[in-house]
Amino acid sequence: MTIDFASLAGPVSGSGRTVGSEIRHFTTVTSTMDVAWDLANKGAVDGTVIVADHQSAGRGRFDRSWVSDHGQDILCSVVLRPRVSLAGELMMLAALSVVDVAESFGINAGIKWPNDVQVRGKKLAGVIAESVTGPATPDTGHAAGFGPDIAPDVAPGADSIPEYFVAVIGIGLNVNIDLSNYGDAEIGLEPTSFSAELGRQIDRLAVFNKLLRSLDKYYSELSAGGSVVSAWREKLTTLGRVVTVVSGDARGTTNLHGLARDVDSSGRLIVRDADGRDWPVSAGEVTVQDIK
Repeated sequence: MTIDFASLAGPVSGSGRTVGSEIRHFTTVTSTMDVAWDLANKGAVDGTVIVADHQSAGRGRFDRSWVSDHGQDILCSVVLRPRVSLAGELMMLAALSVVDVAESFGINAGIKWPNDVQVRGKKLAGVIAESVTGPATPDTGHAAGFGPDIAPDVAPGADSIPEYFVAVIGIGLNVNIDLSNYGDAEIGLEPTSFSAELGRQIDRLAVFNKLLRSLDKYYSELSAGGSVVSAWREKLTTLGRVVTVVSGDARGTTNLHGLARDVDSSGRLIVRDADGRDWPVSAGEVTVQDIK
């Protein structure tokens, strides 16, 4: 049966909506992120959502692939055009939205820093975010020559050239995927899904609709001057745990081991090492272990 995702586009309960004001549904794409960036470069409006039944080259964090069954899960990306100052909270709002949806179905979910939504340590969903920033051109307001690897540093000053900022958030949410078809090497260690947690098949359209509403709620709060940091922090399952953070680039790899003590206002994980020093971590692969 074909699901009419596009039927959800437009206002919710008579009020204006940004996220989901336009919805593009595809049967198969390489990645919803690829389609989203193509549409963003062509002027897609703030809140445009791309959703697909299947991805031939879906991707997650650290250049990993994202595996899903055809027509069984939520594979979507959202084009956002917020103020530059909101960049750091966009991935938070996406992870929070997935948690909201899970909890609306009676599933107790949490967030492994920074953006993996988990249930009892099993991965339910992943979130990625890419952005471009640069000076806006006077005719279109769009920037040219910037790729999705570039993220904003600071908001422009009053006398600077108007700043252009576009972000694309990707969400892969396991709804009805048959986990028995995949090994750990293919789908990641200990995945789960809505159907696995609830013991029944779940209506994808209902999940998608709830996701849109939650994304729009948090995005509206941010746009109005609010923050989601506190709500995101409350859902973090990493805090108070001993962690190892592996990060690196072309110059080498660095390991940091210690207690995940807190997060700061920008979402960085504060890790206290054995010498009592606190280290702010903005990115990296986190392995969590229980305190003995």
